Amino acid sequence: MTEVLIKRGVSGLRSVPRSGTPGTYPYEAIKVAKLLRAEDLTVSFEDEKSDREYVTHDAAEFWLPILAFGAGITSNILSGVLVELIKNYLPSRSGSDQQPGVEQPLLHLEVIRGDERIVLDGSVQDVLTAAEQLRDGGPDEPQGLPHA
Repeated sequence: MTEVLIKRGVSGLRSVPRSGTPGTYPYEAIKVAKLLRAEDLTVSFEDEKSDREYVTHDAAEFWLPILAFGAGITSNILSGVLVELIKNYLPSRSGSDQQPGVEQPLLHLEVIRGDERIVLDGSVQDVLTAAEQLRDGGPDEPQGLPHA
């Protein structure tokens, strides 16, 4: 059974259709698939390689793919993978290396597990904090971030 399915569409970018051929994915899906595989997860795409189209945008925003996790993946594993994925994908933005006048990038991520759909949109730190709240057994809905 597939543990993680990368679904067509782009989280947080309504202008990209979630249906039709070819299936549209954020360009970041390629790296995300590699990072998930490095975590020993089985990863597949909703569309065959020949039926995929990747979109990219020049902006201070990152659209990570829509990830559907298998039912056997617990909340602890799910949130742990999300935290590591975000940390590995984006460079650290500590106060010491942050340039003045440069906006923090925004991160868009949509995760599906069973009937549960979590949409995390915000600064990298806000999304990391929300994912860590899930891992630490925090509130069902992390504060300050929208859920669908």
